[in-house]
Amino acid sequence: MKKTFATILLLIGMLTFGQEKNLEKINHEVNSIDLNSELTIHEFDWVKLTGIITDGGGILKVWKKNNTIHKILQEIGLSYGRLRTSIYFKNGSPIKVIEIEENFERTNDGLNFSKLDQTFKQEFFVFDWEMGEGKYKKIGKRVMTEGGCSHFESYEPIIERAKKALQNE
Repeated sequence: MKKTFATILLLIGMLTFGQEKNLEKINHEVNSIDLNSELTIHEFDWVKLTGIITDGGGILKVWKKNNTIHKILQEIGLSYGRLRTSIYFKNGSPIKVIEIEENFERTNDGLNFSKLDQTFKQEFFVFDWEMGEGKYKKIGKRVMTEGGCSHFESYEPIIERAKKALQNE
């Protein structure tokens, strides 16, 4: 019995160590993308792309090289703050998604539109995009959004919007 329990603990430790190595590897890839000066940035008006009007407008940026997307950033301005989703790619497949919600600071006089406070951040480290396998890290609570039922429901529309915008450029 003791031997079996010790084996299980060892396996759990190895899996955790392996997963942490994967997270480090993904973060290294993300940093490389952010530092890559060879990528061209294409910027689009989110409102024109979607037909959805928001108080603070929106923007969609795509970093690419040789028709390969390396990063997508979608920012949407709302009455109470801003939503930002970043999607990083390796070999055409998402490797990390970062969602951030920021709210304008509340004061006795109302909202301070010059100061945004982060209320929620979610990082999705993607191990297998097609199977939806990965690790989520969350800080804070969603205020302005609801999480989708799946990564396809939440992030695939952003990816498709970016691809379509590039085609129509």
